[in-house]
Amino acid sequence: MDSVSLSSLSSLTTYQKSSLEKGGYKSLSDLLLSTPSDISRTSRIAPLEVTRILEAACRERATPINKIKDLPSEGEEKFTTGDAELDSMLGGGIRTGMLWEVVGESAAGKTQLALQLSLLVQLPSRLGGVLGSAFYLTVASQLQTTRMEQILNTHPLLSPSLCSFANIQHASVPTIEKLIFVLSKSLPQYISANDQNSSSRPLKLIVIDAIAELFHTSKRTTTQFLVERSRRLSEIGTLLHSLASKHQIAVLVLNEVSDTIDRDTAPLDSGQIGYKDQFRWFGRADILGAGRKEATLGLVWSNQLNVRIFLSRTSRRRYLEECERPRKFQESISATSSDNSAGDQEPVLIRRLTVVFSSVCDPASCDYVVTAEGISVIPGSAVLLAVRPAVGRAAPSGSAHVSTSPHGDLTQMRNAQVAPLDIGHVVDSTAVDSRHSTPDNEPGDDEWDAFWERNALPECVFEEAANLTEPS
Repeated sequence: MDSVSLSSLSSLTTYQKSSLEKGGYKSLSDLLLSTPSDISRTSRIAPLEVTRILEAACRERATPINKIKDLPSEGEEKFTTGDAELDSMLGGGIRTGMLWEVVGESAAGKTQLALQLSLLVQLPSRLGGVLGSAFYLTVASQLQTTRMEQILNTHPLLSPSLCSFANIQHASVPTIEKLIFVLSKSLPQYISANDQNSSSRPLKLIVIDAIAELFHTSKRTTTQFLVERSRRLSEIGTLLHSLASKHQIAVLVLNEVSDTIDRDTAPLDSGQIGYKDQFRWFGRADILGAGRKEATLGLVWSNQLNVRIFLSRTSRRRYLEECERPRKFQESISATSSDNSAGDQEPVLIRRLTVVFSSVCDPASCDYVVTAEGISVIPGSAVLLAVRPAVGRAAPSGSAHVSTSPHGDLTQMRNAQVAPLDIGHVVDSTAVDSRHSTPDNEPGDDEWDAFWERNALPECVFEEAANLTEPS
């Protein structure tokens, strides 16, 4: 709008343009953002003439109205995550034309999922892909090509003949200004040139790893900083939505978490919802203790998203039954430990994935493991979150997990409650914590749980303390 000068409007006469310029109106935005009375007074034009000028300018610059039936279908193209149960939870896979966010703490598996999707988007349609390419933007890290190559060579759907690093472009965006330049200038030019090359695959996935790192600061957080951050986030969100919608691209943004701090707030009027309650529903995964963390960047960024997926480290380990192991994980276990007995198998580190909100699927939650092949959902662990339990509230004794079919029929799981999957299977011993790091046992677990497990106080201490506090 700012680039449209009044001199370029053919519907206005030379006299009208001259009068408006004398009044200080040079662009169409100057004209439309002023009241007719102000335009009449400053330009010395009759009010009726001002009305005619505004109507003529609006008619000339009006966008043609399209019928709904003539609009291209959006959001129907999707590609697989590499796991049938995860595809089912997400409404069939990763849909293009949308802004997806994966948020979680360190070592939860955010980058693992992003690398996995950068390869899976290249698959042909018969394998769940869209024969597309990916553009991977990193903020403070390098593209993990070694881990990506491991996924490429071990995942059952992937192979070097179907997927290639040549179909993954990479750029570093260490500052907000560079990210905005890439989104507004570089990427549109790249997409245009790529579309003209018949031998190139269309861009179908953009990854930003990770957006919160752009807003890290050692300075004191002020109101001015928050206002500027909100403005920049809105600008970035607008650019991402424009690319996703115009070119039917899935945009995947990785985000970080911060500790949840409950503060006393002033009472609200009846019917009002405070920031704390809003963010509980849209910024946290209040399940199995995951409510201790919340997504960063606030509600301004949350309102830019179509889908928020929360990955949580649970510090839980257990021995998986044969029926619970993902197919590819089960094959790797049998190949590497065929000589070991069941009692010699090591417990698997369990993580939790929660769909906090989505415009294409219901909120749901499941357990998953990270292996050499990537992220795999534990079969039968997915539940819908039609009604979320409060943080810290124990699950009913009669609750149980409802299995989901490989084809993704989740309707039978509605209103299911989440029960701890690893009751009776927790192994948090020193021997387990001292194991060598593997893809399914990454470093970064909560060491405090193991510390208090080893240094737990005897029950008699609590009994003596209780007796001292009782009135005589």
